[in-house]
Amino acid sequence: MASSVLMTVSRDEEERARILREEKTELDWISYMAHAKEVGHAEGHAEGHAEGREEGIEEGIEIGERRGERKGEMNIQNYVLQLIEQGLTVDEIKQQLTRE
Repeated sequence: MASSVLMTVSRDEEERARILREEKTELDWISYMAHAKEVGHAEGHAEGHAEGREEGIEEGIEIGERRGERKGEMNIQNYVLQLIEQGLTVDEIKQQLTRE
Protein backbone atom coordinates (compact mmCIF):
# COMPACT_ATOMS: atom_id res chain seq x y z
CA MET A 1 0.00 0.00 0.00
CA ALA A 2 2.85 2.40 0.78
CA SER A 3 4.27 1.90 -2.70
CA SER A 4 0.82 2.55 -4.22
CA VAL A 5 0.53 5.81 -2.29
CA LEU A 6 4.10 6.72 -3.27
CA MET A 7 3.32 6.05 -6.97
CA THR A 8 0.17 8.22 -6.76
CA VAL A 9 2.11 11.05 -5.12
CA SER A 10 4.86 10.73 -7.73
CA ARG A 11 2.34 10.87 -10.59
CA ASP A 12 0.60 13.84 -8.96
CA GLU A 13 3.93 15.66 -8.66
CA GLU A 14 4.76 14.91 -12.28
CA GLU A 15 1.32 16.12 -13.37
CA ARG A 16 1.66 19.27 -11.25
CA ALA A 17 5.12 19.95 -12.76
CA ARG A 18 3.72 19.45 -16.29
CA ILE A 19 0.82 21.84 -15.59
CA LEU A 20 3.21 24.41 -14.14
CA ARG A 21 5.45 24.16 -17.23
CA GLU A 22 2.44 24.66 -19.51
CA GLU A 23 1.24 27.63 -17.46
CA LYS A 24 4.71 29.15 -17.51
CA THR A 25 4.93 28.72 -21.28
CA GLU A 26 1.53 30.34 -21.73
CA LEU A 27 2.41 33.23 -19.39
CA ASP A 28 5.73 33.72 -21.18
CA TRP A 29 3.88 33.87 -24.50
CA ILE A 30 1.33 36.38 -23.15
CA SER A 31 4.14 38.49 -21.74
CA TYR A 32 6.03 38.36 -25.05
CA MET A 33 2.94 39.39 -27.02
CA ALA A 34 2.17 42.25 -24.61
CA HIS A 35 5.75 43.49 -24.89
CA ALA A 36 5.68 43.22 -28.69
CA LYS A 37 2.42 45.16 -28.79
CA GLU A 38 3.86 47.84 -26.49
CA VAL A 39 7.03 48.15 -28.58
CA GLY A 40 5.01 48.25 -31.79
CA HIS A 41 2.76 50.94 -30.35
CA ALA A 42 5.74 53.02 -29.24
CA GLU A 43 7.44 52.64 -32.63
CA GLY A 44 4.22 53.50 -34.45
CA HIS A 45 3.73 56.54 -32.24
CA ALA A 46 7.29 57.74 -32.84
CA GLU A 47 6.97 57.17 -36.58
CA GLY A 48 3.63 58.99 -36.70
CA HIS A 49 5.06 61.86 -34.67
CA ALA A 50 8.04 62.17 -37.02
CA GLU A 51 5.80 62.09 -40.10
CA GLY A 52 3.46 64.65 -38.58
CA ARG A 53 6.37 66.89 -37.68
CA GLU A 54 7.80 66.60 -41.19
CA GLU A 55 4.41 67.42 -42.74
CA GLY A 56 4.03 70.34 -40.36
CA ILE A 57 7.44 71.70 -41.29
CA GLU A 58 6.66 71.35 -45.00
CA GLU A 59 3.32 73.08 -44.52
CA GLY A 60 5.00 75.85 -42.52
CA ILE A 61 7.54 76.39 -45.28
CA GLU A 62 4.77 76.57 -47.89
CA ILE A 63 2.83 79.08 -45.79
CA GLY A 64 5.97 81.15 -45.30
CA GLU A 65 6.70 81.11 -49.02
CA ARG A 66 3.14 82.20 -49.86
CA ARG A 67 3.32 85.00 -47.29
CA GLY A 68 6.69 86.07 -48.65
CA GLU A 69 5.35 86.10 -52.18
CA ARG A 70 2.33 88.16 -51.11
CA LYS A 71 4.54 90.56 -49.20
CA GLY A 72 6.82 90.87 -52.21
CA GLU A 73 3.83 91.50 -54.46
CA MET A 74 2.55 94.13 -52.04
CA ASN A 75 5.97 95.78 -52.00
CA ILE A 76 6.04 95.87 -55.81
CA GLN A 77 2.51 97.26 -55.90
CA ASN A 78 3.40 99.93 -53.36
CA TYR A 79 6.54 100.80 -55.31
CA VAL A 80 4.57 101.09 -58.56
CA LEU A 81 1.99 103.29 -56.82
CA GLN A 82 4.78 105.54 -55.59
CA LEU A 83 6.15 105.82 -59.11
CA ILE A 84 2.70 106.66 -60.44
CA GLU A 85 2.28 109.29 -57.73
CA GLN A 86 5.59 110.79 -58.86
CA GLY A 87 3.98 111.29 -62.26
CA LEU A 88 6.12 108.80 -64.19
CA THR A 89 4.83 107.40 -67.46
CA VAL A 90 4.24 103.70 -68.02
CA ASP A 91 7.48 103.43 -69.99
CA GLU A 92 9.43 105.16 -67.21
CA ILE A 93 7.88 102.81 -64.63
CA LYS A 94 8.86 99.80 -66.79
CA GLN A 95 12.43 101.10 -66.90
CA GLN A 96 12.49 101.54 -63.14
CA LEU A 97 11.20 98.00 -62.59
CA THR A 98 13.66 96.37 -65.00
CA ARG A 99 16.64 98.09 -63.38
CA GLU A 100 15.90 96.53 -60.00
